[in-house]
Amino acid sequence: MNAPQHQTLRERIYEEIVRLIVSGELPSGVSIDEKLLTERLQVSRTPFREAIGTLAKEGLIEIKPYRGFFVRSFSRKEIEDLYELRKTLECFAVELAVPQMSDTHIAGFERILDEAVAALRRGDLQTYGMRDREFHETIAELSGSAPLIETLARLALQIQICRAIANESKEFAERAAQERDDILQAFRARDIPRAKALMHAHISDVQQAVLTRFRKEIPAS
Repeated sequence: MNAPQHQTLRERIYEEIVRLIVSGELPSGVSIDEKLLTERLQVSRTPFREAIGTLAKEGLIEIKPYRGFFVRSFSRKEIEDLYELRKTLECFAVELAVPQMSDTHIAGFERILDEAVAALRRGDLQTYGMRDREFHETIAELSGSAPLIETLARLALQIQICRAIANESKEFAERAAQERDDILQAFRARDIPRAKALMHAHISDVQQAVLTRFRKEIPAS
């Protein structure tokens, strides 16, 4: 595990498990083999379980008595609710952030989104997820609202699991590229209502892509 030395062991374990989840190596619903992972990470059970406890509180891991640890799985209703909440919070973040955006900030957004779309087009979902998350986190940071930043950060991890359910197509990548270009244009114009409307539409498109894939991969109960 390569990580800054100032991090605690629990924090390094936490980040490595998150990486395994968002990369799809530990997909939604899978059982976590504690013995295998502690050996792989070369750590003892105590800090590993501390990290698992934190992940459980954040909604990424489910602890099932007498059965073990599982990557969070989502029902269709939970996915719908998650994305509806995300739309509300992200649009509020845009409203607060746009007045704070400098030309330098917008140039940074353009770089991030170019890298995200390029990764999506070549099928590199891990890099796409990282750049996409960076884009949304930067908007949240510019909002200047600490509670909003914290809430969106926790939500983002669950969104990463949902995105792994959706195997984005080339058509989705092209739509995402156009949607982001439109959002950037609204940022440049400092057009808050248009930026909010475009962000809402973009997240709705992602929501639909996830739900469409969800229906194909997970039989109705």
